[in-house]
Amino acid sequence: MTGERVSVSLLGDGYIEAIDDRDIKQIAEQQRAANFGIVGVPVTAPVLESNQAGESMRIGRFGWKSQHSSLLSACADSLRNELGIRNRLYPNEYPTHKANDPPTPMDSSDVKIGQTELERLIAVVRNTASPPRDEGLAASSDAIAGEKLFGEVGCGLCHVSTYKTLPAGTVINGRTYRVPDNIGGKTIHPYSDFLLHDVGTGDGIPQGAQPEYLDQLTANKFRTAPLWGLRFRPWMMHDGKSVTFHQAIMRHGGEATKDRERYEDLTPIQKQQLRAFLNSL
Repeated sequence: MTGERVSVSLLGDGYIEAIDDRDIKQIAEQQRAANFGIVGVPVTAPVLESNQAGESMRIGRFGWKSQHSSLLSACADSLRNELGIRNRLYPNEYPTHKANDPPTPMDSSDVKIGQTELERLIAVVRNTASPPRDEGLAASSDAIAGEKLFGEVGCGLCHVSTYKTLPAGTVINGRTYRVPDNIGGKTIHPYSDFLLHDVGTGDGIPQGAQPEYLDQLTANKFRTAPLWGLRFRPWMMHDGKSVTFHQAIMRHGGEATKDRERYEDLTPIQKQQLRAFLNSL
């Protein structure tokens, strides 16, 4: 079985990594308590770089199935599966690879700084800024009205706007990473709950960090796509086949059927206001 996936943006992922597991779990509980048919599923995913027994599992937040909980795990997976570059977490990319082959360049430590290429790559990604809003458009009357409609329609139940990252100095990822000052204690606006939902676009393909973590229950569910930086994307949804906001919203079924129906009931002016808000992200 095959399916289509688009690569997701890495901008701001260092902040997403520093979201408290408890906040994501709480959102799932709130969705169920609201009794609107929105039932996001939190995924427990391994921190592949950790060897701490009992401390190497976190709530997943990266990948279309939230199959990774740490940025290092997620990027190591992408290197292998998207670029064909094996590394210490995914060493068996090539059929010709032998166990006694030398380390890849991604795993060879630089004698000057003591970091591998993989570690330097992750450091760069962790320090990317989160995509900013278009402040001028965000302050317009249309965008302000559209943001209110975004909540009234029900989009905000899954596309959760605001989090505060863990305090600086907090040790996470199975004791492999300490949240730095520039990431810790920051308010961010990713517009996602990082939970899995069935919105009617599933393709029957489960994904896991490694084969032993495949969960068939996720086969027709996808992670809520973060909406920050939305105005820079030429595509939407997991397969990139929606190229307008309207197309993307109209593909929402399953748990999101009532939300889509409320969107359909909006007047043309209200839909334009909602588009103005989305264009500001």
